[in-house]
Amino acid sequence: MHWLGKSDQIRGGCADLADLSIPGVDPVYMKLLTGRRLIIVALVAVLPMMAGYFSAYGRLSSPEIVSAAVPLEPAVVKPLGEDIKSKGHAPLSPKEYVMIGGKRFEVRPPWLGHRIKGESDPQNLNFAMLPVELVLEKRQIYVTIATRDAFVVMAAAAALEGIKLLVDSGYRSAAYQRQIYQRKMGQGDDFYDIARGVAPPGYSEHMLGTTLDLVPSKWTFSGTLADKWLRENGGEFAFIQSYPQKSDLGFTWEPWHWKYVGDS
Repeated sequence: MHWLGKSDQIRGGCADLADLSIPGVDPVYMKLLTGRRLIIVALVAVLPMMAGYFSAYGRLSSPEIVSAAVPLEPAVVKPLGEDIKSKGHAPLSPKEYVMIGGKRFEVRPPWLGHRIKGESDPQNLNFAMLPVELVLEKRQIYVTIATRDAFVVMAAAAALEGIKLLVDSGYRSAAYQRQIYQRKMGQGDDFYDIARGVAPPGYSEHMLGTTLDLVPSKWTFSGTLADKWLRENGGEFAFIQSYPQKSDLGFTWEPWHWKYVGDS
């Protein structure tokens, strides 16, 4: 074969390397060194010719062998968040729990991730009692001072158009919210069935002292004169329906639930 002759030529041309000497280096070691160098040089020169020979005769035409010689592209590792987003899922949230009657319950969407933050102790909040003439059954209902002042002005404006705004609920503590659950669960209701329409303890906007439930505080509020007036004018007094009919967060619509979002 022609490549064998070429190998002899290379070995002959490099034979004089064995005659080299370096001061201070053992001649025996020098022979070993030059011998290894000779083998490496020969392999470097011969292997490409061998590959060409076999390629010419179709010995490397196998797809498995050819693909093995092709450099592999580095694997692209996508961040976890990117994979989740591509599948249309929301990023994972830490689990949250509430205690009801000595038992722990996991909080699920839409409440998950919406625990009320900030001051929730009424003793540390600037609370004021709503005028009893604006409250159902003239009960004592408390809200923040700013909320009280804004609602009084709004109720007066509505009254000029013959609309009466009456409040059924204002500030509610987490403990009060827990009592609602305990009462309903004591009647046989399931925690998660209750959570469909009632915020778990620690998740109710009523803890802020800026949210009001108007009369009637149920579905029949929708379509009333008060409902229509608020939807048209509530924003002028910094009141919004915080659980609207179309919610991107998945909360149940509460047309009677209005929140003050003005300056405190």
